[in-house]
Amino acid sequence: MLKFAVLGEVRAWRDELEVDLGSKQRRALLAALLLRSGRSATVPELIDGVWGEHPTPSAIGALRNHILHLRRALEPERLSGAPATVLVGFGGGYALRLAPGAVDVELVDDLLVDVQPERIGTDPRHTVELVRERLDAALRLWSGTPLAGLPGPYADRQRTQLIERRVALVEQRIELDLRLGRYPEVIAELTPLCAEHPMREQLRGLLMTALYHAGRQAEALAVYADTRKVLIERLGIEPGQPLAELHQRILRGDLRAPQRDTGNAAVIVRPPRRTVARVAQLPADVVDFTGRTETVRRIGEWLTRADGFAVPVCVINGMGGIGKSALAVHVGHRIRDRFPDGQLHVDLHGFAQSRGRGQAGTPAADTLGDFLRALGVAEGEIAPTLAERSAQFRSLLDGKRVLVVLDNARDVDQVAPLIPGTPGSAVLITSRSSMPELPCVVGVLGVRLDVLAPVEARTLLAGIAGLRRVAAEPAAVHSVLEACGGLPLAVRIVGARLAARPSWTIGSLAERLADEQQRLGTLRSGDLAVEAAFRLSYDQLDCAQARAFRMLAVPEVAEISLDGAAAILGADRMLVEELCESLVDLNLMETSSSGRYTYHDLPRLFARELHLGPEADEPTSGALARLLDFYLATMKNLMAVCNPGSRLSEHLGETVADGLTFTDSIAAQYWLDVERPNLISLYEQTARVGGPALAPAADIAWATAELIDGGPHCQELSRALDKLLAAALRVGDRRVECRIRVTLGANYSYSLGTLRQGRDHQRIALSLNPSSASDVRLIAFAGQLLASSTRMGTETAASLAHAERAIRLARRVEDPAVECASLVHIAKTLSDGGQFAAAEARATEAKTLAAKIGNAALEAMATHELGVSRGFQGEHAHAIELCREAVRLARLSGVELREGWALARLAHVHMMAGQLTQAEPIADAAIRMLNRAIGPLTRARVLVMHGLILQALGRTHQAYCAYRSAAEAFAPMEDAHFTHERLDSEVEAPILQLLREHLDEVIAERKQRRDRAAG
Repeated sequence: MLKFAVLGEVRAWRDELEVDLGSKQRRALLAALLLRSGRSATVPELIDGVWGEHPTPSAIGALRNHILHLRRALEPERLSGAPATVLVGFGGGYALRLAPGAVDVELVDDLLVDVQPERIGTDPRHTVELVRERLDAALRLWSGTPLAGLPGPYADRQRTQLIERRVALVEQRIELDLRLGRYPEVIAELTPLCAEHPMREQLRGLLMTALYHAGRQAEALAVYADTRKVLIERLGIEPGQPLAELHQRILRGDLRAPQRDTGNAAVIVRPPRRTVARVAQLPADVVDFTGRTETVRRIGEWLTRADGFAVPVCVINGMGGIGKSALAVHVGHRIRDRFPDGQLHVDLHGFAQSRGRGQAGTPAADTLGDFLRALGVAEGEIAPTLAERSAQFRSLLDGKRVLVVLDNARDVDQVAPLIPGTPGSAVLITSRSSMPELPCVVGVLGVRLDVLAPVEARTLLAGIAGLRRVAAEPAAVHSVLEACGGLPLAVRIVGARLAARPSWTIGSLAERLADEQQRLGTLRSGDLAVEAAFRLSYDQLDCAQARAFRMLAVPEVAEISLDGAAAILGADRMLVEELCESLVDLNLMETSSSGRYTYHDLPRLFARELHLGPEADEPTSGALARLLDFYLATMKNLMAVCNPGSRLSEHLGETVADGLTFTDSIAAQYWLDVERPNLISLYEQTARVGGPALAPAADIAWATAELIDGGPHCQELSRALDKLLAAALRVGDRRVECRIRVTLGANYSYSLGTLRQGRDHQRIALSLNPSSASDVRLIAFAGQLLASSTRMGTETAASLAHAERAIRLARRVEDPAVECASLVHIAKTLSDGGQFAAAEARATEAKTLAAKIGNAALEAMATHELGVSRGFQGEHAHAIELCREAVRLARLSGVELREGWALARLAHVHMMAGQLTQAEPIADAAIRMLNRAIGPLTRARVLVMHGLILQALGRTHQAYCAYRSAAEAFAPMEDAHFTHERLDSEVEAPILQLLREHLDEVIAERKQRRDRAAG
């Protein structure tokens, strides 16, 4: 005997042995026959149900092949040539001949055929326990999602109905559970069900009832509030009257417990339908809708005519991008007051091909289901078939005035069932087709949209790009609009591109559009961007565009530059710009600024899925490695400009790309600041991908570390580098590990102020075996970092030892930049230790070397350390002059951190000279600069100095705020005692005492907050 299951995966058994049914498509064909309960299905019906409305040419042959294999599987003992007795054929179709109860869904019917919950209490055969047992047995027949994984529109529709039937049975069984007082079990079962079906009011009502009788009144009320929010946000309607009444009864506290033996004690009395005050589904009107005044008037008059003979129908048709949808919504808002019973709106996606379902657009039955729900029909009362749903819809709108807007329709079959049957309501359709065959008693108003008039197009462009901008270039505007051909979407694309690129002139865009060979590439999104889904848009791409769309989504960065894109694609920059601009025009990519591109989230995911699928060009690591190669080459060029005298580039990996070049350090620093978020994202991605990308990522990190400025993303950088370090440790690459460690050490020390962690990484890097010049260079830099992070006020030995070692190693590899930086650290350490004459000598030596190699950043540091040393020796005027020069040099370097340091030193020497009025605004400027450039440590030290200056000026409250801010910054640090920055040897102790008082206050407050949170 054959048995079949459809209430889960489609399966079959013959004499208790499972039958191999083959592919999912073959199972979908079998399901289409099983669910007809012995009724026959024609070949066209089966093709439409399994392959969709637009089947492949081979669909009929495939269907016959599936039938052949199914017959062999279901009747393996049938002799060749003998007629089939199970899967029988007839002229034009097929049917299944099975014993009663052979399909699990029929067993559900058998179990419930004589069970009527409403007769509980009136018929002794219908006890609560008996009915519940039958319902539970029926529900156990579901083994998962019905027709799980099967393709085709027929399976989709039946799956929805079978899921709905199960939920309806669950509702009935739970009502009985409530009568039996099983409130905890009901709550546990209903909570996930309500989340799965958020708009099903019956489930929500049952949950509210169970919660109330379980003594959880507040939670019951919260369920109602959440239900109301969901219904308003998704459908624009209030909860139905039964649920609202239940809510009021819970508020009053007079909801009686469901009775065990009465048939009229249902939790919610379900009326034929909910009462819906008014539906309002129209999208927001187009703010900058332009022109078409006569067309708007004409359509409005047609739809609001009241001749009492037929439903007025208007079809707006025209080419893609002509503005059909915008016009329909605009007209709808103009006449909405003439339809007091509301407006229904749906995007039918008529030209979006869904490959998974093999069907174009939203089926009319699905649209009717949504409309019926919005109009108040309970889920369980929505008819199963298209014809029945259409009849329900017509009945509901009888005697009402509702505007029905059907946007983006494909053909008559998609809209005909959605037209009301009696006068009063009106229908507005947009489509590329004029639909002359649309049935209507009186007729249909067909409106073919033409292009915008020149004046209208100019007004639209001015509204998007800006009136002044358009007025400033009249000739260029004329050329651009002529190239757009009056197509509204093309004008919008041009306007949006200009608005997003304020540096572009309209003339430059006009030049691009003047070439007819480039024009379609620039404006072709006019047809596809609005009308097509991602797949349809992707299918229009040529090979180069499709590859670019897939490959540029591989790096997990927020946006990618044109040069980075060229590196990934391995193509000419101008060609890549054309490719990226064409993807922007197709709405598959966006441009955030000139020469920078990004994805919306969904197209990015779609592109990555393509990259990982059958169309994959290469592994992810290939594209990632090319982009990192570009970044590394650019960092080498940047180092030559930003850190003259450094020979780091010679010790980094070789690159294929040439990278970008920079005219000065300001431009180079600007590029780096823009790219920092991308580099952080690439470190994280490289940590996951691993492989050959690890080495260039570590080299890039090392190069950025030598600039000492971690930038405003230092916390994110630290987390990304930790992941990159873990990846290096996994593969056991010691050199890559140490390059990442010096970067972490610099970031922890300079940016985050966690000196202890910084020192740990620096010391591990210092232990690298110097087997090559590159290793020696890395150890020299680690020593330079340790010279700073081990500085302990008057305890100078460790810091000086590290600096001297760094100098020796730097000279060994002939790198004057590291030597100069280490001399600066020596000068600062000696100054902190009170050895001002020695500090002055080393600062002078560093200044001379920095000037020789042309390194403005290092010269600035040497100069302000020289100035401070002079200041401590009483030479205040000379000290101020030197620190002013340091500020000028720091600005030349383009590094905000260096400028902040120089400003802080200038404020310091002014304070030592007693010039507090001059010192205060400089200290404030230093703090603002350091806020943008670095972590808390240096900023907190400058805040202390600022507080001292403010206190000396008598601005007590501002001084308190400065000390308090400094304490807030120091409190979370492991090395908060590093407040040894020398201000003045005579006032240092009082400063530390004052700061300690604020620190104690802040720490105490934090402890109280933690204790309250724990309590």
